[in-house]
Amino acid sequence: MIKFFRKIRQSLLLKGNTGKYLKYAIGEIILVVVGILIALTINNLNEESKKEKLKDGYIKSFQSDLEADVILLEKQLADFEQLLKEDSELSRRLSSPNANADTLIKIARFEFTPYFNPSNELNLNTFNAMISTGNLDLLDRDFAKKIQEHNAFQLTTLKLVDFNLKICSDVGKTYVQTYPLNSPFNAINGETMDSFWDEANENKLKIDLNAALTSKIFVSKLVNNGRGTLLERTKELIAEIDKILVED
Repeated sequence: MIKFFRKIRQSLLLKGNTGKYLKYAIGEIILVVVGILIALTINNLNEESKKEKLKDGYIKSFQSDLEADVILLEKQLADFEQLLKEDSELSRRLSSPNANADTLIKIARFEFTPYFNPSNELNLNTFNAMISTGNLDLLDRDFAKKIQEHNAFQLTTLKLVDFNLKICSDVGKTYVQTYPLNSPFNAINGETMDSFWDEANENKLKIDLNAALTSKIFVSKLVNNGRGTLLERTKELIAEIDKILVED
């Protein structure tokens, strides 16, 4: 089309028809400008489409992370609930009016263990990717604020759990350095180990076992409380994302 106009202009110029030449020249300029505007519009539409697809991809990936967190948190809650149940039963027996030195030794030597699963992580990959790339701005402002608040609560919960598990772990380490656990991996067994328990100071054992058992019960409750709250908030956010995806 532009070549066509150019030929006409050249023909008009040769004929000395300046007025028509100028009209065709202006027409050619307008045509070029319109073409550029159309190209820019199409390019902008393509860019918006790419951003929309990228945004949807982030939202779906973030939802997948949350769903994985639900599975993880439910498993962690169940594991610690079982520990809490077992340790609470030991506490009940030790506090029973019928408890005696034999009860104390039996539980300390064969039943109580200060160990627990220290695993404490969440699926933060998608959120971290949005932050590092600056693509969090692709999301609606209100939704972006919600997931930032959720991430802040996740990090707070992780720190809370880590802090308390470390305290419980330190108490447990002190306990096992004083009282050998009933383990098939013990290097010393038999009469040598029997004599240790026969000569164990009952009052000191009461104090040390009470500290280790109390710490484990308290931390199990605290950790499960924090993870339980996070689990509920995670499920609520998943439900909100479901609504967003349906609306889109």
